[in-house]
Amino acid sequence: MQPVRVLPQLAAPPKQLIEAKVFGPGLYAEPDRSTPAKAKIEGHLDFLFTYYKDQVGQRRWYGFWDYGDFMHTYDTVRHQWRYDVGGYAWDNSELSPDLWLWYAYLRSGRSDLFRFAEALTRHTGEVDVYHLGKWAGLGTRHGVQHFGDSAKQQRIANTTYRRFYYFLTADERVGDLMHANVDSDETFLVLDPQRKVRTDPYTPGRHALSIGFGTDWSGLVSAWLTEWERKGPKWETGKARVLSTMEGIAAQPNGFVQGSGLYDLDTGTFAVADQPVVSVSHLSAVFGLNELCAELIHLVDMPKFKEVYLDYCRYFNATKAEQAARYGTDLGTLLLFQGHSRLDAYAAVQTGDASLAQRAWTKFYASDGYTESAPWRTEKLTGPVTLVEGSEASWVSSNDTALYGLAAIENLALLGGRMP
Repeated sequence: MQPVRVLPQLAAPPKQLIEAKVFGPGLYAEPDRSTPAKAKIEGHLDFLFTYYKDQVGQRRWYGFWDYGDFMHTYDTVRHQWRYDVGGYAWDNSELSPDLWLWYAYLRSGRSDLFRFAEALTRHTGEVDVYHLGKWAGLGTRHGVQHFGDSAKQQRIANTTYRRFYYFLTADERVGDLMHANVDSDETFLVLDPQRKVRTDPYTPGRHALSIGFGTDWSGLVSAWLTEWERKGPKWETGKARVLSTMEGIAAQPNGFVQGSGLYDLDTGTFAVADQPVVSVSHLSAVFGLNELCAELIHLVDMPKFKEVYLDYCRYFNATKAEQAARYGTDLGTLLLFQGHSRLDAYAAVQTGDASLAQRAWTKFYASDGYTESAPWRTEKLTGPVTLVEGSEASWVSSNDTALYGLAAIENLALLGGRMP
C-alpha cells in the first residue's frame, strides 16, 4: 500500500538546484560536516526537524483542519503545547517555518523533509488563508483556531511559502492559490493591518494606501514575481508592480528603514516621502523578505534597490551608535538578532565587508534564540505529569526553531568558510 499512499516524486538533486541558483542564489549549500563547528550545527538542524516530526505523531496533530501544521509555543508547566491559549496554539507560518523546511529539503534532498514541507504548504495555503469575501488573499495569525485570530495579514498568505512546492512539482492547486494573490493589494482598502496599533489618523484610500515595506510588501511582491515568472494571465501587471514598487522603496529617503509608504492601487507605485522616517520592526524581514530580496537582486538590475536593502541588512544588527550615525537616531528596541544574522551574512558576501561576516557569526552564536548551551536533547515524558507518554524538549519554541534553522542554513552557505 505504501506506493499508493505516497506518490512518487521526480526530484532534482541538491547540487543541480544549487548550481541553477533557484530560490535565492547562495542561500543554501549541501550539508557539510567537515569541521566540528559545522558538524555541530548540522546535528542541531537534524535534531530540530526530528523533534517536530515526532511531535506530530505524539501530539496527534491530525484532522481535516489541522493536518500539516504544528504548534507555536510549549507550556512547561502542563508539559503540553499551548493548544488552548490564544496567540500560542497553531503556528500559522509565524516567522517562516515553511522556508526553514523548504531550504532544508533543497540542500539535502531528503524525502521526509519534502513530505513534511509539502503537508505544511498545503495546510497553510488552504486553511490559514481566506479564499472568498472581502478578506480573500489574507491569512490569519497564529491562534487556537487557524482562522480565529483578528490579525488578518499578507504575511501569512505569503506566496513565498508556496513557490517552492509549485516550482518543484508544478502542482496546479498551489498554482491557483498563488495566482489568486496577485490582486491581494486590494485588501488594504478593506482592512488596515496596523489598525490596532496605529496612532496617526489614517483612512485607507485607493490612491494612498499605507503598506509596510516588510511583512506587507514581501507578501505582495512574492505574488507579483511568481505571476511574472509563470507568465500567468496577469504577468505583465505582476512585472510592472515588482519593478515599480522596488523603485519606490529605493527612492524613499531612508529606503527600507522608512518602514512604509503610500501606495496607489491604480498605478502600482509608492509615493516618495518628503521627510526621512525611521520605522523598523523586528518582524519586517522574517517573513521571507531576505530570501525574496536575494532573488530580486539576482534577477533585476536595480543598483539603488540593492543599496537600500544592504543598508537595512547592515544596520539592523548594528550598535545603536552606528544606527544613529547613519539615520540620525537609533532603530529602537529590536529583537530576533540570531534570525537576522543571515542578513549580516548576505550583506557580508554582497559587499565584501569582513566585519559583517564576523558579526553574522557573533549574532548567530551569542545573542538570542538557541545557543550552544541549550540541552539539544529531549526528555522522557510519562505519568503522572502527562496522559500520553512520549518526549519533550521544553526549551524549544517554533519561533526560535524557524529563525535558527534559516540562519544556520544561510550562514553556513554564505560564510561556512569563515566560521570562528
